Amino acid sequence: MIRNKSNKKIVRYKRHMNINIGTILFGLIFIYMIINFILYITNSHVTIYEVTAGPLSGNYHFTALALKDEQIVTAEESGTVSYYAKEGSKVGKGNSIYSINDGRMENVLSSEEDTIFSTKDLSGIRNEASAFSENFREVSFQNVYNFKSNIQGSILDLVTEKTMDRMNESGDISYANSYTAPQAGIIVYSVDNYENISESDITMEMFDQKNYIRTNLRSDRDIQMGEPVYKLLTSEDWSLIIPLTDKDLGELSGMTQIRFRFLKDGTSFNSDFSIIQNGDQYFGKLDISNSLIRFAADRFIEIELIVSRQTGLKIPNSALAVKEFFEIPKEFAKYEGENPSSITLTRETYANDGSAVVSEIEVPVYREEENSFYVDDNVFQLADYVLKGEERFQILESEELTGVYNVNMGYAVFREVEVLDSNEEYSIVKAEDVYSLSQYDHIVLDASDVTENQIIF
Repeated sequence: MIRNKSNKKIVRYKRHMNINIGTILFGLIFIYMIINFILYITNSHVTIYEVTAGPLSGNYHFTALALKDEQIVTAEESGTVSYYAKEGSKVGKGNSIYSINDGRMENVLSSEEDTIFSTKDLSGIRNEASAFSENFREVSFQNVYNFKSNIQGSILDLVTEKTMDRMNESGDISYANSYTAPQAGIIVYSVDNYENISESDITMEMFDQKNYIRTNLRSDRDIQMGEPVYKLLTSEDWSLIIPLTDKDLGELSGMTQIRFRFLKDGTSFNSDFSIIQNGDQYFGKLDISNSLIRFAADRFIEIELIVSRQTGLKIPNSALAVKEFFEIPKEFAKYEGENPSSITLTRETYANDGSAVVSEIEVPVYREEENSFYVDDNVFQLADYVLKGEERFQILESEELTGVYNVNMGYAVFREVEVLDSNEEYSIVKAEDVYSLSQYDHIVLDASDVTENQIIF
């Protein structure tokens, strides 16, 4: 018997989609991150600056030209010169300075003992070479020749010093064919054609050291009668002349005393100060009565003026912005206590159909004067009124305030500042102002990057 097998029908089971909440959240977060990344790379970035307190340092570094009382002494005969005085040393009237055709100097130096210098002898030369290396600028290559002259002079000074010690030890201290100083002064063995200039002769071109030439008088050559043999600085009083820009002139005018620092050794002094005008060019003059011996051979000297500048909150100039405000008389404002952060005003403005609209508004205060408050110009329109009973004050003009954008709250808020002083990069603003800034506040580094109430964080 054959059984009929019934056909088995397979029915596909309909599956329902399972929604995974974790996948959805991850997807949303991923999309959010992509959007923020796109916004980050397409939007301008706002740099934040933390307000600090301190003094403002002025850019008062100058290359000064030294004016001294200088007397050039010429040779009275021709021949080979032997010097007995060290450069930069003081000599009295009648002291022997040099001799002509006197062979004893060479004889004393011919021994091997006198050609050996101690570590102490050479330390000054090493220091001079180190200072030259640190301050060398290719644009002032003439200084290389001046440095060579200085080193030669330093070595000759050491030679002279050892020679004089040897001659004193031997008891032979008389100088044949020697010539003495005509008056007391400081010895210098170089000339540069600046010896006879006065303050009225100074020009800006004189400060260009590319054209400056100093001639070393202690070179390996015979001197001719009538040629310069040395120079005497005959007075301890001397002057430093500095070139002034229009900005320097504005900041230094009216000063009669000034403190300055020699950058060569860091020493500081006070000096009388005056302004010189030669044509349309201006120069500062510092009168000094000390330190000449240390700079006897120097014509150009690096100095820094130590000018008392204002102290306060220090902010970059790029953070400063100018914004328009309306000045409202205090008698039209309602407020409580002193230095209110906001005030209530009754405003009367006009709709498009010309009808008056009166409303009370609360507005923040950006600055307080003795008789008025400054409020944002977005609150009113020109010709609007502020009311107080029957009295009316019409707003007819706006005022400009200088300020910065404070971002302590995560969005840009304009804060008015009072600038006390400034230089090329920074300004000092008044501290302890209720409506202004405090130390460690965060402001926008470049005010042009933001607008009022823009969200930063």
